[in-house]
Amino acid sequence: MPALNHHLIGLIHKSSFKNQFIFKKTELLLSGSKDPLNESRFKRARGLIHRYPDRVVLTITNRCFAYCRFCFRKNNWKDFEGFDLDEALNYLEKNRQIREVLISGGDPFCLKNGELEKILTGLRKIGHISVIRIGTRTLTSNPKRIDRETVNLICKYKPLWLAIHINHPDEITKEFRDSASLIVSSGIPMISQTVLLRGINDNTATLKKLFCELVKNSIKPYYLFGCDQAVGNGKFRVPINKALELIKKLRGRISGLCMPAFSFDLPDGGGKVVLEPDCLIRREKNRFLFRNFEGGEFWYEDI
Repeated sequence: MPALNHHLIGLIHKSSFKNQFIFKKTELLLSGSKDPLNESRFKRARGLIHRYPDRVVLTITNRCFAYCRFCFRKNNWKDFEGFDLDEALNYLEKNRQIREVLISGGDPFCLKNGELEKILTGLRKIGHISVIRIGTRTLTSNPKRIDRETVNLICKYKPLWLAIHINHPDEITKEFRDSASLIVSSGIPMISQTVLLRGINDNTATLKKLFCELVKNSIKPYYLFGCDQAVGNGKFRVPINKALELIKKLRGRISGLCMPAFSFDLPDGGGKVVLEPDCLIRREKNRFLFRNFEGGEFWYEDI
């Protein structure tokens, strides 16, 4: 198992970090799927996954600054088929309905700037690719990697978004805030993705603090994901009913700007579904009875 980097070593005394990153190899032998999103079914080139009509994922590396215990691509750590840029660009050029590309991994910033720029340059030569996203754990696991040189590089390929992975407010360190400020001040928007993890962040106080702190740092909470059914992930999974109860409690206590969408991936490649607590109690012709976050019931007359 790869060693932790210096940033994580300095924080590993905190339980929120230790529980995410320190594990035994035997966990990789536990029950669960090696490919819980069935990404292999949608592979169209080496490292290119085309699941949704207008967007693709490029898994350009299996290296990461933080090998999470709940990672849904654990199988790639050892059995990575690699990424072929020429194959990917050829596929993208032929499929004009694709307008958005998510660069993922591993962590794309494990590549050198020159390697990353080669990929970004190739994508920007395709006219119908309008938006590029980079999914990264770097701000929480190795924030000094995002320096002025790196930010200047990615700025050349706007419109470009950073989608950061973060699960606990402990991860918002001074180094995190410094890197986030550098990115935002350069005009690059950021969104966050969080995995709901039993025993780590499955309570309203932790989630509220995390999401509000992210917005304070100009990062929009985008998705709160249910933990995928990957090998060894059973101990981290939170029941859907409990997750919906957390969403219900949060909905009225933080603004919509702070609120992510609760989502999880269906098995067999079914894709993402977004869930909200059921606020509609019943319908009588054009009249609807709703329940608000405080438990009050209100009739609404539709047109």
